[in-house]
Amino acid sequence: MTKDTSPESNTEPQASASPDVCDISGEYWRWCPRCGTELHNEKCKLRCPKCHYFMSCSDFD
Repeated sequence: MTKDTSPESNTEPQASASPDVCDISGEYWRWCPRCGTELHNEKCKLRCPKCHYFMSCSDFD
């Protein structure tokens, strides 16, 4: 039996634009639940610059 070394059989993870789930598991709140973009901290709100989703401080209590 021969080992398949074609690119299609490559099992290594591919780089992606979105962050790795393992890297952000403790900071899930930093990422927009709608589009996955990192949220920007604006005083007492976290806002998404891409889709304009936001969370206020009261959402964390």
